[in-house]
Amino acid sequence: MLAGRAFSGANLSSHPHLIVVLHGDAPGRNPSYQYAFARNAAAALNNVVVVGLLRPGYKDPMGDQSQGNRGWALADNYTPGDISSVAAAAKALVGKYQAADLTLVGHSGGSAISADIIALYPHLARGALLVSCPCDVPAFRWSMMKYQWNPLWLIPVNAVSPLDHVAQIPADTIVRMVVGSVDPLTPPRFTYAFADQLKADGGNVQVTTLPNLGHEIFLEPAVLDQLRMLMNASAPQ
Repeated sequence: MLAGRAFSGANLSSHPHLIVVLHGDAPGRNPSYQYAFARNAAAALNNVVVVGLLRPGYKDPMGDQSQGNRGWALADNYTPGDISSVAAAAKALVGKYQAADLTLVGHSGGSAISADIIALYPHLARGALLVSCPCDVPAFRWSMMKYQWNPLWLIPVNAVSPLDHVAQIPADTIVRMVVGSVDPLTPPRFTYAFADQLKADGGNVQVTTLPNLGHEIFLEPAVLDQLRMLMNASAPQ
């Protein structure tokens, strides 16, 4: 079971739109910024329930914890089991709130898991907002090894790389991506490699690059603006 916190928007109907928010790998800390994003999104949007989830094995500063194995937080916890746990939690939340549809929002490692879900569980979500995505996991881990000069990044892992499964994303899934232009951890090339391949496969994807910003952009107003536009977007017929 995964822990999380739910926030409701104004004008809630009997079948609201559900938004599930996933934090990044957060090495060395217990994340709560997914709750801040969820709260902000609920305040900005009508007829939504926004749930900030704790990924498998993570704790938050308030003492809640999700079942599962956090791992080393070195891009090693995007495993098939972790992805399945998040997808199952999202599906359960759709039922709990009798939601009209589901949108995934993820930052960093949470965006990798979101991207994996829309590929491996097609049509579970109508769309996804992927922020600062390490979408090519092997390339990301090699880049991080060079950035940190930490040999732990060289240990083989069972992580599912979103770039390997782009072709499985349905053409009617709405994908929006945001990245900082000077992000040293998940530089724009990882976002654009994924977006270019998805576009080549007929996918519905747009990328926004935020100038002069780095990796910790999740709470930037421009990211919430992209979510607002995604929620208002219609999938191609």
